[in-house]
Amino acid sequence: MKELDVFRYLKKYRALIAGFSVLAGIVFFLVAQLRIQQYTAATVIEYTGMRAAEGLSPDGTDIDVTEIYSTNLVAQAMKALDIDYTQATTDDIRMGIQVEPVITEEDLKIQQSKLDNGEEDYELNPTRYLVTFRCGVGSGRDFPRKVLNQILQEYAAYYGKTHVNTALAANPVSDITSKGYDYLEMVEVMDSTLTGMVEHLSDKVSWNGEFRSSRTGLSFQDLKDEFNFLKQVEVRQLFSEILEGKVTKDRDVLLDKYRNRNNDLTISNAAINFEIDRIRGIISSYENAMGEFSVPTGVGDENNESSLKNNVLPNVYDEQDQDPDGNWSPVDRTAEYDKLLMKYIEDRTCYEHALIDAQYNDYILSVFTGASASSSQSAQERIQEEIQHLAEKINNLQAVYYETNDEYNEYLGAQNIVMLSSVRVTERFPILIFTVLIVVIFGVLGCAGAAVFGRIEDFIEYYAFTNKVDGLPNRAKCDQFITAREGRPIPESFACVVFRLADLQSVNARLGREAGDRMIKDFVTVLTSVFTPSDKLFVGNNGAGQYLVFAESLDKEQVNAALFQMGVVLEERAKGSDRHIELHHGFACAGEEKCYYIRDLLSTAIKRMSGFAEGGR
Repeated sequence: MKELDVFRYLKKYRALIAGFSVLAGIVFFLVAQLRIQQYTAATVIEYTGMRAAEGLSPDGTDIDVTEIYSTNLVAQAMKALDIDYTQATTDDIRMGIQVEPVITEEDLKIQQSKLDNGEEDYELNPTRYLVTFRCGVGSGRDFPRKVLNQILQEYAAYYGKTHVNTALAANPVSDITSKGYDYLEMVEVMDSTLTGMVEHLSDKVSWNGEFRSSRTGLSFQDLKDEFNFLKQVEVRQLFSEILEGKVTKDRDVLLDKYRNRNNDLTISNAAINFEIDRIRGIISSYENAMGEFSVPTGVGDENNESSLKNNVLPNVYDEQDQDPDGNWSPVDRTAEYDKLLMKYIEDRTCYEHALIDAQYNDYILSVFTGASASSSQSAQERIQEEIQHLAEKINNLQAVYYETNDEYNEYLGAQNIVMLSSVRVTERFPILIFTVLIVVIFGVLGCAGAAVFGRIEDFIEYYAFTNKVDGLPNRAKCDQFITAREGRPIPESFACVVFRLADLQSVNARLGREAGDRMIKDFVTVLTSVFTPSDKLFVGNNGAGQYLVFAESLDKEQVNAALFQMGVVLEERAKGSDRHIELHHGFACAGEEKCYYIRDLLSTAIKRMSGFAEGGR
């Protein structure tokens, strides 16, 4: 049996090992890149508001980073990017987003120092956060970058709107003509709406009068001027036309509404007047008490102050307050006088405004009392058209305000939330490195498998296809070799040589089988030294002392030279021993014989060997 030689096995199966390893690497790379790999988009944001270091938003609420991946913001981002639910769902994107605080060693040292100094209530509030979004590779490498960018834009606008900017003003004018109002009431609603918008925009101008929208080209001052123009000019014009023409849908209904308004104002003013009289009584009592305890200036100032503090207001109010447990305790009432005055001013202002409103209602009643029950159809259509036209102007201007305010919210969000780095996309797994490892691992496994399989093949070859006496391939192996090639033509350079040990049987009979085996071994030694077995040359024992040599590339001269060499070697060996080998041989070359099938070529060689034997006798 052949000796164990790992390198022989590796050389034999090197192509199969390399192909298997590369194929495994390609399969792993494709599966991992298309199914397992994930892209991660990441950026760092920083809250820069004045109270961010305290963990608070500008409106005083706690900074809540979970708002970044809230359902409504993710849905808005998906809508802006035109992502349908077959590509990704809201939950898929939310689950892929993570927000982690960025805490440096310096922050930890400061925290530890504070705690060591006894500041046990010190709390570390990070202002920087790492925001990441992880997804599969199915939508491409640019998908996570676009999604994370859009979500952060939506969050910046939301943050500015919710935690920095005031809420948008309502717009009750949008469908005013369908609410059942009379014409005068419609104009009053428009006037009230425009007044609120002007006041609202005045606040915005005071906060940031320099802001100008890049989308609408308008500032808040421009919008304020536009709304104020509608209020001061067009609304006033409508008021004038309605009152002058006494235009109404139903006079009686309109008059009843204004009478009811006056009744409500009368009831409200009665309650307010009662509260005003009560406060006046308290203030009078306070002034009387002040007069009783007053002393000349500079005389007993400390006692005077104590008397005023402890005795003036307690004469007006109860001296003690009762807590929920039923316990009574004295209360300092010194500051209550300021509250009384503020309450008095507030109630008095409401009272006076109600009087003005009542006078306005009386004026309307006086105007429409003598009007017709219902205005003419033409007058109503004209006023209706003008109201509709003005309502459209207000609605269009309101839409411009919304767009300007949305950009302002984004601006405020960007002022309070800063992206410290652009969004960077990386692969989660180093697939290429893993692929190289897979190729190496499968290469090692292939080498080990080749060594095991090669050795098993050696065992099978030895026990099933090797002659035990001379170690050459046996008859079964020769038949296998011939059968594998008989279905196709052989090349012109193919040669077949047949040998037979003519005196093998006589040696076995005369000297015994051991002597015959020694003769066989001596012959095979010479044969394999001249015709060395290889991938291109097959040497086998076909049984009964007959040996076959098949060469892929041997011409007639080379065969004759080899046979001559064998004859010389055998003669030299015979001189040094008493064993003479009688050898018959014959050969045939495919090109010389014009025979291109292996069995035919073998038959020709055998015939020549037989003719050689007869000629020798």
